[in-house]
Amino acid sequence: MPNVNIKILLALAMASIILPAACSSVATTSTSTITTTVIPPVTTTTAAAYTVPDLEYRLFAQFDVFWCDPDFYPVARPGAESGNAVAQFPAIQANTDEFDAILKYLSLENKTSYSDDEKLLVYRQHKKLAYGAQITPSGNVYSFSLRTGEGQGWRYEGTITPAGVISVTSKVASFNTCPICLTKGTLIDTPSGAVPVEQLRRGMTVWTVDPTGSRVAVPIISTAATPVPSPFMVVQITLADGRTVSVSPGHPSAAKTALGDYKVGDILDGSPVAAAVRVAYSEGATYDILPGGGTGLYWANGILLLSTLA
Repeated sequence: MPNVNIKILLALAMASIILPAACSSVATTSTSTITTTVIPPVTTTTAAAYTVPDLEYRLFAQFDVFWCDPDFYPVARPGAESGNAVAQFPAIQANTDEFDAILKYLSLENKTSYSDDEKLLVYRQHKKLAYGAQITPSGNVYSFSLRTGEGQGWRYEGTITPAGVISVTSKVASFNTCPICLTKGTLIDTPSGAVPVEQLRRGMTVWTVDPTGSRVAVPIISTAATPVPSPFMVVQITLADGRTVSVSPGHPSAAKTALGDYKVGDILDGSPVAAAVRVAYSEGATYDILPGGGTGLYWANGILLLSTLA
């Protein structure tokens, strides 16, 4: 295991912060048997053919959609949202269909320049459209999937026509939370060797760093698995010394920095970051553990990280 400045990392790990326990245990999933529910479009005098963003707003008007804001989980970073709003505004504006739908929703005029406050309003709508519902072409209609309710809620699937007619075909119980954990297959260091995170259970023994800075074996206090939406992107970080890990972008390092914030050249666990890329993840859930010992630290694929359950 590569040497790390344990005392510095330990001090950071023991600092007083609040991290939401987003890696909650998965509730038993059950399917609600329903007859297809059809929600007609808003009455108009002429037939309408809406853009995809318009159709997404149609879904938002009918469902209290649950989604995860990347600027605020697992922890809000001061100035991140406003900075991203300004930086991403040109790209948002270049997507004509989405930009026009957002302006219409916000009752903003299409003009040559916008204030930073207006850019922030537009950016917040852009995030909602990007993360709130998945909508894809399916023949002459669009298929959609979305979640409602935080915690124990529902996952809806169905279709929506270009004219805005919504047909709900599936309603399934879903535990809705924001995934900020490890991908399936991530190896956790234990006295018995590396074990995939999804195979660990409460009471099993793993390595951690105790309050004195020593590497010690402790029992696992709790484990968690969090369902992920489809599609879902994780960050794959490769260090200069060859170690690599794939995690949800919000998962904290031992230094309490979201791994999605690391850039090439930044130092993670004593080694420079050689690559940090976003990749699609479709394994259904992310996982985390909480080791005993008080620090919440463990080694994942040989990289010292902080549990989201700490």
